[in-house]
Parts: sequence; structure tokens; C-alpha cells
Amino acid sequence: MELSRATFEELRRLIHRLCGIVIADEKEYLVRHRLEPLVKKSGCSTFDEFQRKLASLDGLVWQEAIVEAITTQETSFFRDRHPFEALRSRILPELVSAAQSGKAAGNPRKIRTLCCGTATGQEPYSLAMLICDYLATRRPAGIEAADFSILATDISAAALAAAAAAKYGRRDVERGLTPAEIERFFERQGEEWTILPAVRKLVEFRRINLLQPLVLLGTFQLILCRNVLIYFDLPARQRICDQFHEMLAAGGWLVLGSAESLFGIDNRFVSLRVGDTLLFRKPG
Repeated sequence: MELSRATFEELRRLIHRLCGIVIADEKEYLVRHRLEPLVKKSGCSTFDEFQRKLASLDGLVWQEAIVEAITTQETSFFRDRHPFEALRSRILPELVSAAQSGKAAGNPRKIRTLCCGTATGQEPYSLAMLICDYLATRRPAGIEAADFSILATDISAAALAAAAAAKYGRRDVERGLTPAEIERFFERQGEEWTILPAVRKLVEFRRINLLQPLVLLGTFQLILCRNVLIYFDLPARQRICDQFHEMLAAGGWLVLGSAESLFGIDNRFVSLRVGDTLLFRKPG
């Protein structure tokens, strides 16, 4: 189905307005491939006709469908591994120690993590597994799973529904997980593997657009926003990082993707390398 340059320009402006994602000039094929099924489903025979429908009374429904179709849902359990090693060796011990001190001082608080762009849930569940394993092996005095909470967000309602179901196929569980991890944290049900309740109860899923105000979500000790900022333009990345800085507790941690940094975006964080992972920390 042909996509005219003018209609491509209109669609990519709409996508940017709806969810902040920047579609590059050379990505016309991506828009055509992702949205052509929607054009047909809407009863339209051309992209131009679909563009006109978007301006009609039922256009909002199709705008939501565009966001679902255009967002990338690439993820896996323990993706890249080394950031999770940094979490295990550096970040978790410090967060746990601070929580122990807070309890001893009569000021107990949950260790809160915000996980952005969660897609179908593999990343927050990986973190929850890491926490469960850390507690089982280190047995920190006075700290238990109930002291942790993970808020996992995404803009895609369909992806979040799949994440909340916590059911994965063979390809998903074999991608990034060891046989021991599969045996420990999953229950097999036919051709699906379901994450056990002890892991699932640490994670809450919520639909959130990162371009909207986030500070009402509260304060976090850890924010994971891996392989997300690369899809936004510079002003959007700056607004998002401004909010992350405000939401993080003093001494809180920000973890980005391997190809991402705060260079030219925010100089208020302190950067430090742990193994192969570059971490960012709010001073304090």
C-alpha cells in the first residue's frame, strides 16, 4: 500500500505528539509496515483515507491503536546481564543497608524502583528475581521481600496486559534465563511458563506516558529506563531526565541502556562505572 510523503509527514508528527517517539526521515518503511494492518482494519483502502479518518469523531480510537502498533516491544529476561550484576554487587547492598538503617532509626520505608518502558514485563520480573535471590543468599537482617516494590510502566496497554499475565513461551524463557532460574522462578503449564507468585507480587504494572507529569508517582531509590530514551528527541529526553532527578531520593540510582548516556542532557547526576555498566547517581 502506497504511503505518500505528505501523509508520512503527517503521521510521524502525530506519533511524536501522542507518545514522543521520533520517526526518522528514512523510516517511512517502518510506518508503512506497522500501520498498514490498521489502515485495512479501519475499513480504509489508502493511507490518505486513514489520515482523514484520524481527524473524525472516532479518530481517538485509531490514535490509540497507532501508539500500540508503533511502539517497540523488544525485551528479554536479564537483558545484557551486566547491569543486573551491577545491581547485585553495588546497588542492592547499598539500598538494603539504607533500609536497615531506616528501620533501626524508626523510619522504615520501602525500597521503591521505577522501571520504565517495561514492554511485556521481562525486565521488572528479572529485577524481582534478582531481589528474591539476593534475599535468599545474603539474608540481610530485618529485610524481606515485602520491603521492596517495583512500579513497571509502559505506554502500551496490550504489552502491559501480557506482562501482568506473567505467562511466557519457550522462546521467551530460554532467552536470557538459565535452566536453574527457570526451575526456581517459573511453573510450567503446558507450553507456557508462569512466573511464581513470590516474584509477581513485587511488581505493579501501570500504563504511563513518559511525556506526562511523573512526579506524582512519588519518590524512588532506583529508576531503570533502559533503551527507552533513544526513541525521543533531545527536548523530550531532557524533560524526562528532569523528572527522574526530582523523583529520585538523594543518593538514588538511574540505570540507562548500554547505548545511552546523559551527555548533553543532564549534568546533575554523578556517573560511575561498575564492571561493564555505566551508572548514574543523584548526589546526596
